[in-house]
Amino acid sequence: MNATLNRFINLREDLKNSLQFKLGIVTKLVFKKMNAQLVQEGIPVLAEQLPILMVVYFQEHAMTQQEIANLLQKDKAGIQRSVQTLYKDGFLKIESDVEDKRKNLVTLTASGKFVCERIQALVIAFDNQVMEHFSEEERNTLNGLLDRVAAVIDK
Repeated sequence: MNATLNRFINLREDLKNSLQFKLGIVTKLVFKKMNAQLVQEGIPVLAEQLPILMVVYFQEHAMTQQEIANLLQKDKAGIQRSVQTLYKDGFLKIESDVEDKRKNLVTLTASGKFVCERIQALVIAFDNQVMEHFSEEERNTLNGLLDRVAAVIDK
């Protein structure tokens, strides 16, 4: 019985130090902090919706919901829900594709563009707040390691 308990305790320690657990905690903390800042700034958008807005913002053409889902590597149903919410909130415009009526084209409204510009400033300020606690060498190392982790996983 004691050996089983020790294996369980060690497993928990291994999980606590796993990449998935550590990145999950950091992601949760980043989203929590970002959501608080968005509320403080009066921006009615969730941090989870930011990637959709920013992908559409940086594209030079209208995008289909499937293109957004593919680019963000998310399921289309989840993207559709977020797109509908952002549409209702007045940040996105949805129009039927003239060539294929089954597809919807997504673009930003004027208020969507304005919010994206404000969000960019918030993201940069947040990044600076966190990264000021690290030397330039540490920042470069962290970014390099995260890029390597992504490349290894994406193989």
